[in-house]
Amino acid sequence: MDQKALLIFNPKSGSDPISLEELTERIAMHLNQAELSVFQTTGENDADKIRQEINKHNPSLLLVAGGDGTVKLVAESLQTQLPIAILPLGSANGLAKCLGIDLLEDGLEALRQLKVKNVDGIDINGELCLHLADFGFNANLIEKFEEQGTRGMMGYIKSSFSQIFETEPYRYLIKTKDENWEVSTRMLLIANGDRFGTGAIVNPGGSLDDGKFELITLDVERLEHLFEVGKSLVSGETPIGESMKIWKLDSCKIENLDQVNFQIDGELKGQPEEITVHIQAARFQFVVK
Repeated sequence: MDQKALLIFNPKSGSDPISLEELTERIAMHLNQAELSVFQTTGENDADKIRQEINKHNPSLLLVAGGDGTVKLVAESLQTQLPIAILPLGSANGLAKCLGIDLLEDGLEALRQLKVKNVDGIDINGELCLHLADFGFNANLIEKFEEQGTRGMMGYIKSSFSQIFETEPYRYLIKTKDENWEVSTRMLLIANGDRFGTGAIVNPGGSLDDGKFELITLDVERLEHLFEVGKSLVSGETPIGESMKIWKLDSCKIENLDQVNFQIDGELKGQPEEITVHIQAARFQFVVK
């Protein structure tokens, strides 16, 4: 065998799950001459168990079959840098899309070449962000998504169109080493990647490996702008330029003046009074297509 690979499989990801047997068969067709071990997440002490599996099998490649949450779980479990290949099974799979892996088949095809890219991480109050974090609209959308108990992309689309009209502008104080300024916006986004899981480009100049993150405000003023932004979330179009402002930073602090919902990589984090954000350049390695 040329290499050892460890598959971390989340059986609960997505609305149309694939069986572990079918997945491992398809992996074997694309990842030749590899010894494959498998670990299934259960939701109980998964991070510790993943570390134990890595120490036990000593893989040279990690395969992650799940959504953004599963990918983040594995990344947080790493004690040394190992290449991570995403096999997207979740509802949105935002990070995978930023890496050129839109579908499961894309992830499988990427195993043939195993082209690896350095990827930055973002530290937010000591917690890892790989893809996107935000106050306001998207965090509210995730809250509604969870309350409704819906799964899959259609549930996300249904919720997004109603939430875009419900979110009011909120105030934030941005503090960098050079200056402080206040913004009022419907969504304040901290972006490592360039797009949402729907494919909508929200960070046109963003890059996962530039040693920077983007701070983006979404500040639409007219009804037609709200409609266009909602449309972009599901169509993959770039939101209207005049409704957005973008700052490229390596660190900042943000005061949440109106106690707004906050999320990191699709997970709600309550309503923190202040967050500290800084980039972690080239912290990870991911397989890209």
